[in-house]
This record gives sequence, structure tokens and C-alpha cells, in this order.
Amino acid sequence: MKNKNLIIFLFCLAFIKLIYSQEIHLRTVPLAAGNQSDFYPSVSRSMGNLSIAFDDPLSEPILNPAKTYKHQGVRLFFSPTFNSWSNKDGRAVFTSSGSAKYTGTTINSIPFGFFLNKENFFTGGIISYQSYSSERTIPGNWLSNSNSKSDIGNNIYLFGLIGMYLPEMKLSVGGSISWSEIKAIDGVNLLYPGSYDIKQDGRSLNYKIGFAGEPSEQDQLEFVVARTTFKSSHEVTYGLSNWRLEDSWISRYRLELNKDESKGWIIHTKYNRIINDELKIGAIFTVNWKEHPKIPNYALANIPRDPGNSTAYNIGVGIVKSNEKTLLGFEYIYEPMTSYTWAEAGTDFTLPPTFKTVENFFDFYNHIIRAGIYSHTDLNWLDYTLGVQFHFNKYNLKQNDNIINTSRTADENWLETTLSGGLTINISNFQILYSLQVILGNGIVGAEGGGIEGWEASSMGNRSDFLIASYGSLVVDEIPLITQQISFIYNIK
Repeated sequence: MKNKNLIIFLFCLAFIKLIYSQEIHLRTVPLAAGNQSDFYPSVSRSMGNLSIAFDDPLSEPILNPAKTYKHQGVRLFFSPTFNSWSNKDGRAVFTSSGSAKYTGTTINSIPFGFFLNKENFFTGGIISYQSYSSERTIPGNWLSNSNSKSDIGNNIYLFGLIGMYLPEMKLSVGGSISWSEIKAIDGVNLLYPGSYDIKQDGRSLNYKIGFAGEPSEQDQLEFVVARTTFKSSHEVTYGLSNWRLEDSWISRYRLELNKDESKGWIIHTKYNRIINDELKIGAIFTVNWKEHPKIPNYALANIPRDPGNSTAYNIGVGIVKSNEKTLLGFEYIYEPMTSYTWAEAGTDFTLPPTFKTVENFFDFYNHIIRAGIYSHTDLNWLDYTLGVQFHFNKYNLKQNDNIINTSRTADENWLETTLSGGLTINISNFQILYSLQVILGNGIVGAEGGGIEGWEASSMGNRSDFLIASYGSLVVDEIPLITQQISFIYNIK
């Protein structure tokens, strides 16, 4: 096992979040992470991600399949989405396995979908094709020049729902299934600096059942239960030192296969109260349990990584005030979380293989503030939206080294700011929506040290879980994350 002074204990759940807004993600560093699965039509995306007292007419069936009953007739949509970040002027990332400079990523998603509600029965589905391309430069040495690599891959996402409304009980019940075939997750390449090639192969399968009821004209209740599973493998090729045979230089390679698996449960409840025609208030409570049976042995922290467990909560309140022209929304969410991860001795010690050599105890105290506006213009066919979200991240870490019987503590905090806006064109039963979202405060993250012009590596990813017990002061080269979407929606009554 490597010297403890060189340990970065990285616990990374590379789990694709396919339109599961109730899932709570854990991060201990401000990693730049484009949400490549956020490609479904949404109004709230351009309103600071409002989700409590504000009912998004486009994303409701996806967040809670039971709420499809609110939309009569047929809805067809096509919503091409573009995610990108650029780091051309940034520094390189270093590990003992090599180094690389990551210059940027582009993700293009093309989803098609429909929702049908007829005679208290509803169904729907989405299919999306996604292309991924990320550029990195690998520095050269005295035997070879630097070269550029393109990490590319294509992903496929499927989503389906079915349900019915029970008018006698004023209750709607719906279920959904999402499946994805994953060949490229944003950020996995950053977990293996210096690698020659990376091949990803993964699957996710998620189930959700939802309930939505209206006990009275003023009260609205929701309840959602979800099961999430993810399995993936990373086949990583590293170049070894060249050696000379007679007059020729021979290149050698090392192949490494890592597995990444996770599973979890989500329970989400929401209550809204309509005070009058202009005012509505709401509250949510969400709990997310996660298990991580397999965690990859990343190059940037080459130590055994073994199972871990996490529990996260969302407790929030929201308010919406509206009139004939404008809707204003505000939300506050408290996000406490705990996580316990460890490393086992394996075969590197005379200790039992399951002996926990290092234990990490994380306690999170996050806060989210959101505000958004939806307004009609003087043109009957044109509306606009604006929004902002502030995500205050704070956590405490206690790390125990059970080999030398020592412990240390660490505290980190940072602010992630999301700015958003959009336009909506309404022409009879046809809608065109454009939304722009810019996330600030994240970037390529590393720990200073060693006098190297760059960093000892941390990582980036797909807005998933990142639990890193770093060994040095964190440094962030901030990178704006940009998401643009154009949605074409046709409603048939």
C-alpha cells in the first residue's frame, strides 16, 4: 500500500443520473461536471431549477410518473441538448501513472419522446442518442513528442412510464423504468491521467413508482419511491517505458480493468398548499440511501477501494406568487448527508484481507437557495424566464489510519452558482423553448505540492458522487459549464 502521506482516498460513484431529480449527489471537491443526462424538456431549468411549489408542466411526468394525468391528449417533443466546457488555457493534471492536460468536452444529445393521456389512462416514453467527445494532450518525453487524444463514445437512453388516474379517490398512480447503455461518461478520462486509451462499458437500470393526489382543492400530495442500479467497467491502457531491441524501439503497454457498481433507494415526498389564486407554498422531504459494492482503482489514488455507504437528505420549503403576467418563485433546501468509506488491507499486509486500514467519515451541511421568474411579454406569443441557484457546499472529514493509529480532520466549503434563462414561443398547439444554463464555481481540482507546475490529480465527472479525502490544499481552476437546449413541443388535445 502506498505511503499514507500520498493517499487521496477517492470514492467516486460514476452513476448516470437519468432524469432522477430526487437523487442527491455527494461531492467533497468543486469538480466541473456537466450533467450529460439532463436532456429532457424543462421550464424550471431556466428558472433556477425551481421544483417545490412550482409545477413544471414539461418535466412533471419524468420526475413523478403519476403526474402525467394532468396533461390531456398527446404531447410530442424533440429537445436537442448541448453540454460543453473548455480548459484550453488550464494546467495539466499529474499522477504517478502519468499526466495529461484536458482541453474540453462536448456532448450532444438528441432525445425524442411522447406522453399520452386518455380516459384516465396514461403512458409515455423517451429515446435519446448521445455523442461524447473529450480532448486531452499527453506530454511527451525524450523518446516521443506530445500527442493529442480524443476520448469519444456514444450512449443510448430509454425511458418509459405507465399509469392511471382514479377519479373516485382523486389519486393518480404511475410507474417508470429507465435504462441506459453507456460507452462514455463525462469525466472518467480525467480519473486516469497519462493513460493511452480508455474503453467504457456500462449499464444502468432504474425503477420508480409515484403517487399524486389532491385530498382537497387546496392540498396536493406526492410520494415517490425509486430503485437505482448501475454497473460499469473501465478498460484502461497505459504506456510503459520504451526499450531498445537492436536498432528498434519497442513500445510496451499495461492493461488495467476496473469495475464501478452502485445501487440505492430513494424516497421522496412533497406537499403543496394553495393559499389563494396568487399564492402557493410547498415543502419536500427526500432521503437517499446508497451502497457502493465496487469502486474503481483509479490511477490518481492507487490504493484498494472497498464498499462504502451513504445517506443523504433534502428538507426544503418553497413559495410561488403569481398574477396574470408574472410568476415568482423562491426555495430553500437544507441538505445534510453522511458517508462512510474505507480501504481494506487486501494482499499488501500480513493483516487479514478485510482489515480496514483507512476509514473516512464525512458529514455534510449543504444549503441550496433558488429563485426564478416566468413572465409573459407584451407579445402574446413570447414568454421569458430567468433564474439563479446558489449551492453552498460544506463538509467535515475525519480520517482514521488504523495501521499507525493516527487520525486527522479536514473542513472544506465552496459556492456553486447556476445562472439560467430562456425564451418560449407559443404558436397555437406548438411550442419552441430555448434555455441557457451556466454553472460557475467548479473546475479541475487538485492538491498543490511537489513544486510541480500543475496538480496532483483529483477528478471531474457527471455531477455524480465524489468523496475525496485529499492530502493537500485544494486548488481550483474554475471552468464554466454550459448547457443549451432547444425544445420543440406539439400538443394534440
